[in-house]
Amino acid sequence: MGSRPRGALSLLLLLLARPNLPAAGCPAPCSCAGTRVDCGRRGLTWASLPAAFPPDTTELVLTGNNLTALPPGLLDSLPALRAAHLGANPWRCDCRLLPLRAWLAGRREHQFYGDLRCVAPPALRGRLLRYVAEDELRAACAPGLLCWGALVAQLALLVLGLLHALLLALLLGRLRRLRAHARARAFRELSLTDRLVDEPAGADAY
Repeated sequence: MGSRPRGALSLLLLLLARPNLPAAGCPAPCSCAGTRVDCGRRGLTWASLPAAFPPDTTELVLTGNNLTALPPGLLDSLPALRAAHLGANPWRCDCRLLPLRAWLAGRREHQFYGDLRCVAPPALRGRLLRYVAEDELRAACAPGLLCWGALVAQLALLVLGLLHALLLALLLGRLRRLRAHARARAFRELSLTDRLVDEPAGADAY
């Protein structure tokens, strides 16, 4: 009889401890406990930030890193996310921060985001991110950067168009050669047939 309460107690302890187990697919170098993903104070930058987090993440800690912006759609890809700790990062308030500002605008838990301040550019330094207008963020992007982005996009479309035209030209050339070979082969076969028909007629003449 004494072993049953002991077994039930062990089972209860296991159930209680289960939320503290690392979540499946916990990204390096973060640590996970249940649905809480802690990537705080890891020296993360835009380049070293994990590309994805567990889809059931409810709390994400990015505090105390070197993040100037977040990849577009990173927070939107976490439908269960209730809180993101983003303080103590050197946010650069320009057009790259538009996705983050849009995400913050839909949050009700303002206490988590009240300390997010712009470190750069100089015109916006010290401003609270949620009070910076979208037009200010767009205007903070260097015109050269925007022009380069548009130029790269146009060049990419031009290269794709040229490749498409080249492939089409190669395909048309191949079809023409196949048709020419088919016509030449048909002509040879027709000539051979005419000879076979003419030879018996010539033999009868003798």
